[in-house]
Amino acid sequence: MKNQIRSISSLNAINGLYPLLRRPFALVAILSTPFSFLFFIYLFGGPSKILIASLGGLLFTIVNAATMLQTDLLFYKLDLKFQQMIAASPISPMTYTIGLATGNILFTLPGLVIFMAIVIYVSHIGVLQILALSATLLVTWIIFSMFSFLVSTRVREMRDIWPISVMFSIIFGVIPPIYYPISILPQEVQYVAYMVPTTWAALILKGIIYTGFSSIVFPSVVFVLEMIGVLAFTYKFSDWKNNRT
Repeated sequence: MKNQIRSISSLNAINGLYPLLRRPFALVAILSTPFSFLFFIYLFGGPSKILIASLGGLLFTIVNAATMLQTDLLFYKLDLKFQQMIAASPISPMTYTIGLATGNILFTLPGLVIFMAIVIYVSHIGVLQILALSATLLVTWIIFSMFSFLVSTRVREMRDIWPISVMFSIIFGVIPPIYYPISILPQEVQYVAYMVPTTWAALILKGIIYTGFSSIVFPSVVFVLEMIGVLAFTYKFSDWKNNRT
């Protein structure tokens, strides 16, 4: 356990702390999209829409962190040959992925803190609601980090990951009903939206703020089941061993 914690801490520094300190403009670039959404939603929707835009910003930033994980994993595997060394070491794929993924959370933490501060200031929520919001973001991070790991083990060329990462961010972070209510979608489209994990995450976040804990029981159960399914799917179909060479 001590060795795993040390490994995760080292990967945190490599993939999170050092890039944050040495390349702060990269953080600005990554956070520019969710804060742009916040600006335009405020501009056209008024102050009453700041809360929904901030909740969307929290989810979009988490999805962006997971999207970065795809690129990071491919870079370490193909360019630096670092993943091959890890695969040949006692460090497990789970420890390796958690270390890099939490590093990305550390890198995007300033944006998450700002969005969370806006949500708390605007909604005046209490400690229990903050904990529930944080737990939802944690499950979101787990789902998309595992999916990113799966994708990274299947892609063989660095240039192939760029369009995948962009589409990943759009499909899971922009198109789903994060910044708008799902009720405005046609019924047939709603069925499709319910297949996307961020839809359930958004329903939970909005339920915590607007309707209370009783409204998030069913979405929370579905969301946790999705997380378990993604973990099982990743374990079954990831191609970790073939990345040794």
